[in-house]
This record gives sequence, structure tokens and C-alpha cells, in this order.
Amino acid sequence: KDGVVVNMRSMVNLDRGIKVSRTGLFADVDASWLWIEVLNKTLELGLTPVSWTDYLYLTVGGTLSNGGISGQTFRYGPQVTNVLEMDVITGKGEIATCSKDKNSDLFFAVLGGLGQFGIITRAR
Repeated sequence: KDGVVVNMRSMVNLDRGIKVSRTGLFADVDASWLWIEVLNKTLELGLTPVSWTDYLYLTVGGTLSNGGISGQTFRYGPQVTNVLEMDVITGKGEIATCSKDKNSDLFFAVLGGLGQFGIITRAR
């Protein structure tokens, strides 16, 4: 009732977008991009994400905030287990980069945290 909804699609950053590493082992993705856009970009390189949602017209940041459970979870784990690093806007308005090794409390709180601990702006 008294929550805030952030339309991440209004934050699409065309310059940042989706960048797949030269090795193909990871992609840096602006969290406002849809999974269908990530899939199409990786397919251009003969790759696919390890795990994606069953419905591809959801934002990357949105699904990671909800845990990223899909029909592929039984095989590859939920999307959140495949995240290496994120940029997050905290409740104080600060931008923080976090991973399992850097700002790990924030990293694990934000993944599946329903937006309660920060807004994901980039995921690797």
C-alpha cells in the first residue's frame, strides 16, 4: 500500500547495455534490460545465459530482486546463484559495487531481497 515502484525500463542505458566478455564466461548487463534482449545479444555470439526466466519480457534487475526462479532452476540453480557482481543504489542513495567478496552483506541481501535493500542497476 505505501511502497514505491521503480520503472526500470525508463532507465535503459543504451551506452552500457549488454557487454559479453571476450571469453564468453560472463556478461555485464544493465539491470533495466529485458531477458529477451540479453538472450538475443548472447545468441549473436553463439552463447546463452546459464539461467533465465520462463517469461523473457522481464527486467534483469527485477528477476534478480525476486530470486530468479524458473523452470531451469532444477538444473542450473536460480538466477541469483549465477551472479558474480552487481552495482546497487542503496537506500541512502549511494552507488555500491558488491560481490561475494566485496560488500558481501549487501550482495546477498539484494539478491532476492525484493528491492528492500537496494535497487540493482547492473549485474554480471
